[in-house]
Amino acid sequence: MQIFRYADRSPMPWKNGQGTTTEIAVAPAGAGLEDFDWRLSIARMEADAPFSAFPGIVRTLAVIEGAGLTLAVAGDAPVTLDQAAVPYRFAADQPAEARLLDGPVSNLNIMTRRASCTHLMQRVRFQGELEVSAASTLLVLCPTGGIEIGGTSLGPLDCALIEETEKAALHSSAASSAFLIDIFRD
Repeated sequence: MQIFRYADRSPMPWKNGQGTTTEIAVAPAGAGLEDFDWRLSIARMEADAPFSAFPGIVRTLAVIEGAGLTLAVAGDAPVTLDQAAVPYRFAADQPAEARLLDGPVSNLNIMTRRASCTHLMQRVRFQGELEVSAASTLLVLCPTGGIEIGGTSLGPLDCALIEETEKAALHSSAASSAFLIDIFRD
């Protein structure tokens, strides 16, 4: 199991310069925006903005801070996303624009390259213990508060990467939430 600490990461401008993003984890390690197989990041939006285009990429977004946004992706009806919404999956090579509902937001994003892998993001709420296992690669992100995994504490926005066949238990004495992101190789 690998741990990625949010505090060890630095924000960088979006590909289109309209916001900032903090890369949490990427595969292969050290890959850039043009050659990753998968990429987990947290984007900060201070104003309405178009999203960067990523040819050949599928993306899932979840609001983790702020009131939310309305996302319009070409060919789809606009959707309103807030912290209670189910993560939203869309083609990252289609034009997309977000309008903030009431002030800045932070979004969790998983992107996978269609030619090499796919993903599934879900938000889980639990108290006590929750068993998780990786069929291929599993990312566990703690959005707020803190949870324990494999004897290690995850603070806000920290992430654990669990590889194929590994199992782990999430522990929290209070009601908590976590994002589970499964990545499957094609």
